[in-house]
Amino acid sequence: MTDHSLTRARLPAIRLPWLKDEARLMVPVFCAVGAWLVLSTFVKAFVHGTMGGAASPTGSYYDYAIRNSLMFFQAALVIGAIRLAFGILRSGDPDYLSKMIDRARANALRLPVLFVAGIASFGLFMTAYSTFKARIALMHPFAWDQRLADWDKALFLGHDPWTAFSWVYSSPALLRSVDFLYDLWAVLLVGSWMSCFVLTGLGLQRRIRYCLALLATWFVGGNLMALGLSSAGPCYYDYFGAQPGRFDGLFAHLNALPGLRAPDMQAMLWNTFVQDGIGIGGISAAPSMHCATAFLFVLMFGRTPLWRAVTGAYFAIILCGSVILGWHYLLDGLIGAPVAAACWWACGYLSRRIAPAEGC
Repeated sequence: MTDHSLTRARLPAIRLPWLKDEARLMVPVFCAVGAWLVLSTFVKAFVHGTMGGAASPTGSYYDYAIRNSLMFFQAALVIGAIRLAFGILRSGDPDYLSKMIDRARANALRLPVLFVAGIASFGLFMTAYSTFKARIALMHPFAWDQRLADWDKALFLGHDPWTAFSWVYSSPALLRSVDFLYDLWAVLLVGSWMSCFVLTGLGLQRRIRYCLALLATWFVGGNLMALGLSSAGPCYYDYFGAQPGRFDGLFAHLNALPGLRAPDMQAMLWNTFVQDGIGIGGISAAPSMHCATAFLFVLMFGRTPLWRAVTGAYFAIILCGSVILGWHYLLDGLIGAPVAAACWWACGYLSRRIAPAEGC
């Protein structure tokens, strides 16, 4: 027996059967993100004179992804512990806990690898998106705010849509709740992405479909359509609209209640817009990626009547909250939802080609 054969006999092969399946998720996701990043890098190189020309948001987005992932999974661990306790009580199986521990051990290598892949892909995804988005105002200066505001007013029979929510502004508790749920969206965005990497129970084909649909929605809606419908939103209307002061009443309500996150975030985004740094986000109103993503939550996770009700209600809160908090015109959200639905449909076809053995 040769030394080589002895080595093989002593060191059994390490088999990672799950990696082949998970590669069907990771390969198309990283390829799509890579192509988007290349395009954004070309835009950054050839579109000169824009804010943040020398800056990179990658580090900020990795911090954003890790922080929100940890928040999401902390909540998931609490829910999981409660479910485990009820499972032990209902099963009557004395070995129930040991079986759960064995299952966790089986995932001891898989979960860290996929968690890192999820964080890495999300950071690159958001970098590609914001690198392009930060240059929209230079490629096509904000020109749609007046039209979007006027069309919103026409939809509400001569009134700006925010005026229909006086009952929200008159209740500090309700307004704070809308502000909190709107801010919670960031945690749910990262958490839903990471869930597709680490929760196999969602089904491989469906996880592929959601990740590709989210990428497509943000590229088509958040970059390409945002370039065509270049607009800043009500919170910056005084700078780009034809009627300064039009939304003063809205922001008087928001500024009268200390501690809201929305006004602080709007000020932060404006400061990064006018300085040499793109920070997290950039400025763009139409279509609304908050609303488009919330609609994807409905399509992805609304698989039972209860979860359809929960995700549908959350979409409605985000749609109305975007108007209440001065982030968006109502039309921004009404455009964003169909974009998400079209991308979900198209990526359903792609996911069936990538993982044909599963239903979706």
